[in-house]
Parts: sequence; C-alpha cells; structure tokens
Amino acid sequence: MRRLSGAVSVASSSSALPHGEAMASAAPCRYREGSRVQMVTNEREKGKQRWVKADVYRIDESSGRTAVYMREVGGHREEFKVMVPHTEATALTNANPQPPMVWDDSKKAPAGFGDDHLASVISFMTARELSALAPLLKQWGQVRKGAFQQHTHIDIDCTPDGDRQFWESITPEEAFELGKRLINLTALSLVQPRYERFCCLDIMTSIVEGHVAGRREAREKEGQQHMAEGSLETIKFSSSITTTSTRPPPCYLPPPFAPPPTLPSLRAVTGAVQEHSVLAERGWKMPALECVDQEEWTTSELGRFIKSSSSLKQVGGHLRDGQWATVFAHIPMAAPGQSGPLRQLERIGVIKHGIETARLRDVLTLRGCLKSLKRLDVEVPAFAETTALAALLAFDDLINVCCVSPDVPITVKGAEWVPFELSLFYADTFPPRPSPFIKVAIQEAARQASHVVYRLSQHDLTHPIVNPSQAAVDIAKCLSFDYVGYVTVENADGFVPPPDSGSPVPDIINRLQHFPRARQLRVYSGLGAAAGRLLAEKMPLKVGTVAFGSNVGAEDRRGVLEALGAGRQVAEVCVGDDLWGAVSFTQGGPFGGRGSNSLPAISDIEMYLEVLDELEPAGAAELVSSGLTSLLNAGVRGLGRVRLWLEVHGDVGDAIWQVVPGDTSIGDFTIHHGRYAGEIVLEATRGS
Repeated sequence: MRRLSGAVSVASSSSALPHGEAMASAAPCRYREGSRVQMVTNEREKGKQRWVKADVYRIDESSGRTAVYMREVGGHREEFKVMVPHTEATALTNANPQPPMVWDDSKKAPAGFGDDHLASVISFMTARELSALAPLLKQWGQVRKGAFQQHTHIDIDCTPDGDRQFWESITPEEAFELGKRLINLTALSLVQPRYERFCCLDIMTSIVEGHVAGRREAREKEGQQHMAEGSLETIKFSSSITTTSTRPPPCYLPPPFAPPPTLPSLRAVTGAVQEHSVLAERGWKMPALECVDQEEWTTSELGRFIKSSSSLKQVGGHLRDGQWATVFAHIPMAAPGQSGPLRQLERIGVIKHGIETARLRDVLTLRGCLKSLKRLDVEVPAFAETTALAALLAFDDLINVCCVSPDVPITVKGAEWVPFELSLFYADTFPPRPSPFIKVAIQEAARQASHVVYRLSQHDLTHPIVNPSQAAVDIAKCLSFDYVGYVTVENADGFVPPPDSGSPVPDIINRLQHFPRARQLRVYSGLGAAAGRLLAEKMPLKVGTVAFGSNVGAEDRRGVLEALGAGRQVAEVCVGDDLWGAVSFTQGGPFGGRGSNSLPAISDIEMYLEVLDELEPAGAAELVSSGLTSLLNAGVRGLGRVRLWLEVHGDVGDAIWQVVPGDTSIGDFTIHHGRYAGEIVLEATRGS
C-alpha cells in the first residue's frame, strides 16, 4: 500500500490543535492532486482554530522535499502549504517559519506533545508502517484509535512485492476489523497487477463492509448522532505492470451480509473490469451512486449493481441497445407522478446498434430519463441496406426523447469494413429533413468507410434517380471519403435486370467529393456503365486496378476507361474476373477497339476468356491470335504486359499453340505459353 492518507478528521480541543503539518517520508509525497484532507486553520484568532477540510490542488517536487498546496473547502478558502522532506526522519515542517521538530521514536514524547498530536503524526503512515509500530501503539490505545479515525484515503497497492506480501498476509476477517476503525474513510483505491485483477479483491471488499459496520457503531454511540450516515464516496480500481511472477491465490469473497450493507455516500466506482463484477453479488445499497465505469460486466451483473441508485448520472460500458435496455430494466420504474430514479442520467457508455433501440428508449423513459442525457456515444450500422436507415431513425427518436436537445455532443463510430451504399440516398425512407444526428452519422460512416458501392436495383429503373432530393444532395456534397480504397458498381442481391434495360444515371454521384485514396474501381453490373463513368471521374490520378465483370460489354468498358481520362495512370485493367464466369468471344469481343488519346496510361491488361464449344478449334485459335495481335498493336499508352487466361475445351488448346507458338513476337512483345488449373495462359511482355 502506497498511502493510507493522513487526512485528519477527529475533533480535538482548540488548545491542542497542531498547525498545518505533514510527516516526512522516504517517498516523495503521499498526497495526490484532488486528495481531500483535514487541516488546522492558521488564520483564525487565537483560540478559534479548528479542523477544516482542504483539497490538494498543487504539488511541486524539488530536490530534497515536496511542496503540497491545499485550499480550504468552503468557508474562508484558507490556503495551506506543507513542505514534505524526502528523508527517512520524521521531521515536521510548517509553511510558517519555525524551528524544525524531529521525533525520535526511541525517546519519550516531548512534553506537551499530546495524544492528539501523536495521532495526527501517525495518521500519515501507511497500514504497513502502522503494523510495524504495533508494540508502540499498544501503549497508547487512544493514539491508535485516533490515528485510524483520521484516515480518509486508503490505497491497497498490490504491485510492489513488499506491499503485496503485507496485504496478502491479512485475512478477510482482519481486513473487516481494519475497515471498522476507518470510520471517516472517503476514498478507497485498489491497484492490482495488470493480469491479476482478483488480487486483494477480498481484502478491499472486507474493508468496505467493515467501514460500514464501524461507522454505524460510531453513530449509535452517545454524542455521535450528528455524524452523517456515510462517508465513503469513491472506489477506484487501477492496474500496473509488475515483475512479480507468482501465481495469485484464488479469490474467495466472504459470504454476503443479510441484510446487505448500505453505502449512503458512495458516488463513484471507476476502473472496474470483468473480475470485479463479483461485487454485484454483495447486494450493496448505494442510493447516491452517480458514476459506474466498467468493462465486460454482463447485463445482469451491471443491472443488479446499479439497481439501488436513484442518483445515476453516468454508466460506462460497451453494449448493444437491447443489452443496455436489460441493464436499466433492473431499476424500478417511476411511480405515478414521480420523476423516476433515472431523472439525472447524463451519459451512457457506447451504444452499439441493434434492433432494440426503441425498447431502450422505452425503458429509459419509464424510469425518468426524459431530456436528461447530455451526450451520446453510439456505434451506428454501416450506411448499407435499408435497415441502416431504420436504425438511424430509431436512434434519432431516442435522442429526441431522452437528450436535453438534438444538438448534444454525439460521438459516432461506423463499421469501416462494410461498404458505404450510395443508393440509399434514393431510398423511400430517406428523411426529407434529416436531424443533426443523422447528418453526423452519415458523415462519419463515409469518413470511416473503406469501400463505396452503388447497388443497382429495380428501384433505379422506376424512380427518378437523375433528380435526388435536396436533403440527399446537401448531405452528399459534405461527405469526405478519407479511407475508401475500393469503389464498386454491382447489382443488388436477387436483382435480374429486364432485357434491353438502359444504364441508370445516379446523379447523386456527381455531388460527391473525390476518393483521394481509392485504388480499385470495379464495375460488375451490366447496367453499371453510367454509374461507373461517374465514379471514374472521382478516382485519384493513380489507380491500382480497374476491373470489369463478364457481363459488362466492350463499349461500356471503353466508356469507363475514357471517363478516367488521359491524365490518369492505371496499373492494371482486369476483364472477366468475377463470380459470373469469363468473357465469351461470341459476345462482342473482349477488346473493344484501338487505344486513343482519351484513355489512361495502362501498365498491365489481364483477361479471363472463354472459348465456347461451338467454335472449331482452328477458328477459335485464329480468333485468339487476331484479338491478341489487335490489342498489342492498339497503341495503349504505357502497356508493358498482357495476360490471357483461356478456358478451352477439346483440341482448342493445341490449336492455339500452333497458331501462337511460344517465344514468338508480335510487335515489341514476346509471347510465352503456360498452363494453370486446366486453363492455358498466353502472356505477352514488352521487351526492354
């Protein structure tokens, strides 16, 4: 344990009050910024000094000592400064210049150095240090009692070997008795090895429950009725890397109390992880609990842990909408005419999209969460399929009902591995007046997406996609596609285009910004030529691959390449590399004419071709030869290699070998043969 903080809180006569003092330690300082302590006033009239609460607001390290600055909470806002030497001696230093006083525990205490002085000094020691002074403390039982009562902060640090051995040597029963003495405890911290998050959890639990019992006994004593029912305000979990390699013993918490203890002042439990979810079994009553920060608790564990609170402001976690609904369903609903226990709820952890956002909204509102949320963190579905719009609209309804305003800060995370679907801008359910949330959600989905797709469907043939709605245009023109690497045009699942259908022209593409990192343009729909041309204009100057499906005609392929323009460079054009088979020689030919100045520079061309059975071997071989020769002599700028993958049957392969023999030359290109998985390969490479 690094510190059992020396915040002094026991009443004492004004004549015996020490000035603002701190005990020296080998450690640089036992305080932390934000710690609350008890100090004795210096600026009141003589005889009117008293204990006051003060917050540590600044710590200055220097050679040999540390300056601790504190400010009174409320009242006169008196300032305190305590100098803590970095020595093994227990020198007491004051902000007011006075001769230093050194206490040697081998000698008798100085005259006038009363038990309350000594208790104040000893209260700055850790539990481990106090245990070493047990023989001394037994001589002054009141000193020991006063020292423990003055502690308001306790750190259980299991990472240093010495401290860990100390804490693991304590039984839960002994920890409970220690907690009973800490009647003024306000903050507890448990520091565990990163991979041993059960370590000392039983000790921490016993100290908390012992504190509850000890404070209850103190309040029941005569003269203590003025004491508040509770004092413990925060429980903090954290982890640290340790070199200790010993396997921790199993953690068995003592049986829960019946009835469960009440922690009326506990406001925050932070840093909790999955192992700490056993606290839900304790049944603690925490009516003032405001903040719970946790990871990996189940919905049942988290719900049971927070159900007694009527003061919740923040609950951390990462759950789906339906899971959050299950968590908050553990909390009682608002009674008729009452505001409800969730009336102060300001923030929920990350809400991952699901199909139960409406249920979450209802659970929250029935428990008083109406216009109270001050921010929202959501994981929205990718902007794909109509279910995405339905999910966004459901979130929008939740915001309108539960958030203080539609303009609350909203953090949106999308699914970058799912395509951003442009055709949704034409969906019948696209809102005519999108809310700020829907705008932000679509913008974030675009910004995080790695893939943009336009899926053609019957809707594109029957609706005026040439004229998108103004709402769609306003959002589309503001989108940035920072991480998009793939751009695709394809048919929607199950869509079979009617014969002689024209190629739809989705004007929404014209309103988009460019795709600065896109490296692949893929047109896999026979109706996708127009959309492909529009998307080609949004590609960067250097493109890795332009791919065409087998159902895209030669003229359509050429149109897309011309839309890229002469100013672009394409590393590879691939034809027929899709799930629908290779390009047939009998369907318009694979090559589509000569090169021109309007085409981009192309380094490689790769084609997957099918030679049908109805062609005679000699005729098929001649067709392959003439087509390859035409392509190599077409004047395509930058062309360095052409590879043809030929799916042939019967004697066609041998016929091709005869017509196009290996190592023959066509212009500047040399032809090589090969076979791979039942296909023959013709590869033409330009000579250096």
